Amino acid sequence: MEPQTYKIYFNEGAIIITDSPDTLKGIPNLYYIGDDELQKSFNILVTSETFGKAMTFGLMCPDPQETFLQFADNYTVIQAAGGLVFNKQNQLLCIKRNGIWDLPKGKIEKYEDQRAAALREVMEETGINRINISDKIGETYHAYHEDEAVLLKETHWYKMNSQSEVNLKPQEEEGITDVKFADLEWYSSPEFVSYSSIHDIIKMGLEKLQEKGEEV
Repeated sequence: MEPQTYKIYFNEGAIIITDSPDTLKGIPNLYYIGDDELQKSFNILVTSETFGKAMTFGLMCPDPQETFLQFADNYTVIQAAGGLVFNKQNQLLCIKRNGIWDLPKGKIEKYEDQRAAALREVMEETGINRINISDKIGETYHAYHEDEAVLLKETHWYKMNSQSEVNLKPQEEEGITDVKFADLEWYSSPEFVSYSSIHDIIKMGLEKLQEKGEEV
């Protein structure tokens, strides 16, 4: 049975809820916590008490899903969707949003399912329109402040394939200034400055492709 893990980012810090000790090995600035310390640790993470230090709190428990759901009940959870889009050269599509490299994603609209939202957001943010959507890769979670409240965003990620690279156009009104396909090696280079959750989902997506024997 695969380990269950939920990682909730706030900036570069995180709360990790898992049932596998291997998940927590080798993480810098890791603080182990108990069930009764989860909320307190999260409050530290989302306030100035970390003083800019990227802290990670790790919670080992037998049922990470139940623990996460109970925790998430305390917050407004925003649903979002996005895509890892590969072209015929096995390059991956990315965007530069507000000066940071990112993957195309956005909020799910009312009466819209995850797959439809993922396709719409990719097309709107990149200008690409000839894409096929396939398997779901997984989810990422991050917390952020909005109007003095702390919100949780759950983003659902899907693998997509593009038959065309023409007409790439950044959605400038969303702060996007660049759109490009790049070789996979570039995503592990120092030039790819992005969020930890984006590095996580790219790694997860490539691992799933390797497991299926697809080209990566």
